[in-house]
Amino acid sequence: MKRLTLSMQGKLNYAISPFNKPTLRIKPGETVVVETEDAFSGQIRSKGDRRDRKAMPFVNPQTGPIYVEGAEKGDTLSVDVKDIKPAIGQGATKIPTSWYWYLGDLGENPALSRFLELKFPHGTRICPIEENRVYFSDSIVLPYEPMIGTIGTAPEIEAISSYLLGSHGGNMDLPDVCIGNKLFLPVRVDGALLHLGDVHAVQGEGEICGTAIEMPADVTLTIDLIKGKAISWPRIESQEHLMAVAVSGTGRTLEEAIRIAFMELILWLEEDYGIDRWDAYQLCTQVGKVRLGNLWTVAAAFPKKYLSGTSLKP
Repeated sequence: MKRLTLSMQGKLNYAISPFNKPTLRIKPGETVVVETEDAFSGQIRSKGDRRDRKAMPFVNPQTGPIYVEGAEKGDTLSVDVKDIKPAIGQGATKIPTSWYWYLGDLGENPALSRFLELKFPHGTRICPIEENRVYFSDSIVLPYEPMIGTIGTAPEIEAISSYLLGSHGGNMDLPDVCIGNKLFLPVRVDGALLHLGDVHAVQGEGEICGTAIEMPADVTLTIDLIKGKAISWPRIESQEHLMAVAVSGTGRTLEEAIRIAFMELILWLEEDYGIDRWDAYQLCTQVGKVRLGNLWTVAAAFPKKYLSGTSLKP
């Protein structure tokens, strides 16, 4: 088993890019342990800490890229998440200073909020992680449900900030990119160039505060390659569901992203499982589910128990 440590990595990347030099090369089917830093670049370790944006203006540092031998445009990368362990036994969260990204413009009147000098508290919170529990406070204990917040393959001709997201993956913040699930990503450049970071100890759907319980982590992945199979958007397979991912963004609403995700899911059901697209369309209407990552990411899900086509019993 190979290991990509932060010391081996050296400089972390703040963009998912075809121009980033690989820090590890592997063969398809290999398992690797990847050390990742938290979304705050390690700047928040105690309650009194604050982000030094002059020293580090960006978020979501990425380990990698990992070069997968034989991967080329038109293939699909399979990432099987085997384990996620906290690196320092704690995570951190805070209330964002750029709160308008998450709560809107307060009655669609940003001038009013500025006039009233409305300011949110920083709200830094350090959360110990012990025995599969996350200690939000002395009285509130959350389950340890780790996930990879930012992960993606390199786009073909541009670098994309690790704060952003798209059809390459990126800052999806989907709780389903977790232990026991497989993530499928499009390959658009030689080697795929897999980047990852921004691991969360636990996160609710929507990530409404903009930060989950952010933690540095040791992530164990088995990375494989599906030759000659091209996908347009990321996909996820869990024990119970097939999930197609899409995102909103410039010129695309969350409603449109949901439609794209379901269309991708329907085509997946037809191409790989032989379900006629119109039957799949109707089935998704009856049993489909929508998972929300951050406020810009959705996964349309189909229960695998209906793939046999023999019964629609729950």
